[in-house]
Amino acid sequence: MARSCDSSIDNRPRLSYDSAPLKTEVDQAGPATALVFNLKRDSPFSFKCQVCSVCCSNKAIRLGPYEALRLARSLKISTTKLYRTYAEEGATVLRNKPDGSCIFLNSRGCGVHPDRPLVCRLFPLGQLGHGQDSDKLGIMPLHPDCLGLVDTDGTVGSYLESQGAGAYFQYDQVYSAIYKRIRERLPCLQAADPEENRRGAFAPGGLLSPWLDIDAGVAAYGRRQKSEKPENPDELIRLHIQAMEDWIAGL
Repeated sequence: MARSCDSSIDNRPRLSYDSAPLKTEVDQAGPATALVFNLKRDSPFSFKCQVCSVCCSNKAIRLGPYEALRLARSLKISTTKLYRTYAEEGATVLRNKPDGSCIFLNSRGCGVHPDRPLVCRLFPLGQLGHGQDSDKLGIMPLHPDCLGLVDTDGTVGSYLESQGAGAYFQYDQVYSAIYKRIRERLPCLQAADPEENRRGAFAPGGLLSPWLDIDAGVAAYGRRQKSEKPENPDELIRLHIQAMEDWIAGL
């Protein structure tokens, strides 16, 4: 269960990103924000979250279909309602509250912690690209007020496992490959201006693509196939991917 932030939890000195053990993970020749995504699964790394919630504000938390499904089931709603209520920018990003904090942050911490998105699970690691390529991970700079403890008494691989990132990586890779094929089949999508999307081209709750919505997509596919929509999340995802594959094949 999430706990309230308490600075007395651990007053040990926190490992600085300039400390020797982590020096190779940040480009010391450039500014503090110049990152090198060169971590391997056996790279020394650990992070002990102190539930201070500093990392839960002023972030653009991207959502994939699997992440949306996990959040929707945690909230006992459909993915359709999740996108309409909690997402923006074409339903690709979680909304923030007016004060900049995450829409799911409450007085005790993250209100959806067991089903939080991949980017939240990885923190303070950052991912470049998609999938489980270990050379696409790097350490992100912590906010000065963050109480989290970065150390080297573990590995990147053990940290990812402890955060339950496996299924998120898997479906991130699967859906990224499918969307790449869609873009290749529909050249007009490649001409779309992403900046225009970010400037509010979508109505509240509008979708960048109807294929983001697993519940709606599988329901429509089931009607065409004259089959019932399953309740099991794994079966839902399987049918969602099958529906997308069938649609691509028919282009």
